Amino acid sequence: MALALALGVGLTVSACQGKGHRDHDAATPGGPSVASPAPAGSSSPASAPAAGVFYEGFEQVADNGWKVGVNDLSDGDRQQPLSQLAQRPSSALRQATSPVRDGQHALQATVPHELGSFRSEVARPSVPMGSENWYGFSIYLPQTWQVDQQGTILAQWHAQIGQDVKNQDDDVKNNPPVAVSVKGNQWMLELHWNSQGAASEGPGSGNRAYTLGAIRTGVWCDFVLHATWSPTGNGLIQLWQDGRQAVDYTGPTEYNNKQGPYFKIGIYRPGWKTKNATQYAQDTATTGPITVYDDAVRIAQGPATYQDVAPNRH
Repeated sequence: MALALALGVGLTVSACQGKGHRDHDAATPGGPSVASPAPAGSSSPASAPAAGVFYEGFEQVADNGWKVGVNDLSDGDRQQPLSQLAQRPSSALRQATSPVRDGQHALQATVPHELGSFRSEVARPSVPMGSENWYGFSIYLPQTWQVDQQGTILAQWHAQIGQDVKNQDDDVKNNPPVAVSVKGNQWMLELHWNSQGAASEGPGSGNRAYTLGAIRTGVWCDFVLHATWSPTGNGLIQLWQDGRQAVDYTGPTEYNNKQGPYFKIGIYRPGWKTKNATQYAQDTATTGPITVYDDAVRIAQGPATYQDVAPNRH
């Protein structure tokens, strides 16, 4: 899975905390009002999710269906359940009491600044191809965040790819169909698809990138993504940031696979893989570990609404 942040098609829309131009400024019907980003020191009560909505506020040290992704298969932590990792103070994935978005806890993801450390994520199971899905979540960039042009994926919808296109470090030779990332000081949304095959290049492939605007540290950024997963023209991606609709896209949203994607949240920094030693050495903008916080994850499959999955707002 290569990180491709400089794409052939680039669109600029407004950020959750930045300024910019938007190609859409529509709210979901009866939907969100504009609200300010949630500050670090405050949190919303963790309200009960709507019927049929998966909720994760990381209040309990439990696996809850999450699969751990830490670096590659050679990393022993990758074989550990989240319930064990989250209790270790030095773990790449652990339960945190501050900052929090919902309730009293959040998930802290960390990637050490060293070659070969590049991934700290948790993943949900894959969904059916052709299905409609809603995802809500919050990401917090701490004030220690370092601006770096190499780019970091912080949430992604990863394609289910067969072993024939996997490489030796258990990564995939494809970009994720959808990814929320930070490049430099900008939030990005990137789309990749292929109507004819399972690769992000070749006949039937395409991509699109949206520059969502400037990041701010020390505040929570709330996201809601509405997706219909399809390699054909009947796919859909809608994205809201802090109550404003930033993206409204129709068209292919997946590779031509039998299964739809699985949602991952945390940190993915491919430039720090062992095989990318030259790229790692050139990355002088980041001098310490990368840390983010995730909270208020809500997921609904099938007909749902923005309000069903959106992080609680003050």
